[in-house]
Amino acid sequence: MSVRWLVLLLPLLGACAPLGELRPASGMMPGKSMEIGSGVVHVSPRQYVDESPNNTGMLWFSADTSRSRLINLSAVSAFDTNALAVGGAIRINPFRYDRFAGGVELQAGYAWGALVLPAAVRLFDQTWLYASPRFGTLGRSPSFSAPVGLSVRVWNGLALRAEVQTSWEDFKYYNRRVHTALGVAWQW
Repeated sequence: MSVRWLVLLLPLLGACAPLGELRPASGMMPGKSMEIGSGVVHVSPRQYVDESPNNTGMLWFSADTSRSRLINLSAVSAFDTNALAVGGAIRINPFRYDRFAGGVELQAGYAWGALVLPAAVRLFDQTWLYASPRFGTLGRSPSFSAPVGLSVRVWNGLALRAEVQTSWEDFKYYNRRVHTALGVAWQW
């Protein structure tokens, strides 16, 4: 890659972390080991600031590394009209039962990183209620977010996901934002 292309791409890499999770602790459905997904995230403005809401897109690819499903690797990207964030995640799933899944995940990308504590409860079939408390960064600012979502298998390996979360940039109450996300994932 020439220096010219690198200079052109640098402004695109100035994004912050993905603003949704959409990858529940439940992981892969029985008999599946890979997932590709996409979603859209709407972020409300902060309550005491005159700013516009924001919409971003997300793409991810996840794969279990073994039959035991103990370790899952993901490539994650988020984008809007001004920026692109790319990174990856490694999740360790020590708790994997019929009705409960939980673990710990480390995420890292250009200008962001996070520690996530995902957990999920199976309601019926392959419908999971999940939460993924996240301690990390949004760009250069530390943050905490608390996403809660629902993943519903629609057909075979196809799942629809809906999520809502609250985030606090710099851990300040006046930096509270509400994120809502919709996504679709295909597992094989």
